[in-house]
Parts: sequence; structure tokens; C-alpha cells
Amino acid sequence: MIELDEERCRLILQGTDTAHLACLADGEPYVTAMSFVMVAGECCFRTARGRRVTALRSDPRVCVEVSRPSVGDGWESVVFSGVARFIPEDDTEARAEVVAAFLRKYRAPALAATITSVLPTEHPMFAVLPERMTGRASGGGFEANTLPGRI
Repeated sequence: MIELDEERCRLILQGTDTAHLACLADGEPYVTAMSFVMVAGECCFRTARGRRVTALRSDPRVCVEVSRPSVGDGWESVVFSGVARFIPEDDTEARAEVVAAFLRKYRAPALAATITSVLPTEHPMFAVLPERMTGRASGGGFEANTLPGRI
């Protein structure tokens, strides 16, 4: 297992498409895969209303994990905790910055430059400032000491 420094962790966050967000819903752990973007050092999410939003409004503490393959059959993983902060619907500038970042990352980079404000929508957005971030890499190879969770 290789410990990753903060700079490497931030590069992984910038270059990974899917995060696993864990929260508490009705007193039970609840984990979902989500698309995300990094904006001004915060991990930003856009979601539909439902169980996750209800849970985060009740208890905003989260744990976020991202992972990706590396050389050979190796992997890299970043885990951090933090507090979900909902971006108000009337903060159209902040929401526009998040929408533009999603367009740059997932859809239409050229269109992203034209986004300066957005209309309020039924889709909540929230941001998490990474706290207590750690990163690990397997070091490659298919050995018991390099598998995720050390199976």
C-alpha cells in the first residue's frame, strides 16, 4: 500500500468521474455513486430531490470516496470527510459556476464558457470542502496486500 500526498489526491479528484458519497439516512449508512466536479477546492454535486437530500438536510456529515485504475492491475483511491453545504437556489452565480464545471467535465466544454447564471431548478446542488483527506495506491500487482480491503 502506498500513501499518497495531498497534491496527488487533488489530481485524482480532478481526474475522476464518479464519487461514492456516504451519509446517514434514517440512522443507517447510505452510499450512492454520483458525478461531481471540483470548484474552488470544494467537491460539488447536483442531484434530484429524494432520500439523499432529505438525509443531508437532517445530518450534513458525509464521507466521499473516489477510485480509479492505475498502472497494470493497480488502483488509486482518495477518501475524505466533510460537511455538505447546499448552494442556495437564488445564488445563481455560484450555481452557474458549478453547472459550467459539469459541462466542461462531462458534456460541452465550449458551451461552459457561455454560462454566467442559471435559473433556479428543482435540482439541489451541494458542496463539500474536503477534510481529513487520505489517499492510497495499491502499488500494482495482484497480491493479497494490494487488493482493495486486503481481501
